[in-house]
Amino acid sequence: MHTLYHYMEQPPYWIVHDDDGYWLVPARDGGWAERAPFVGHVMNLRPLRDVGDICLGLPA
Repeated sequence: MHTLYHYMEQPPYWIVHDDDGYWLVPARDGGWAERAPFVGHVMNLRPLRDVGDICLGLPA
């Protein structure tokens, strides 16, 4: 299961939470392949409800 959160507008990045932790992912098609571990501290992350037509390429 993956939970996506809004993180930055410019450049657009999302944080993705899965069983292995938190990832910083570019908010564009195929962005999952360019993910990096997220090691920062953020309060009040907003879950994404609609990702539009972006396909990150998340594993099933």
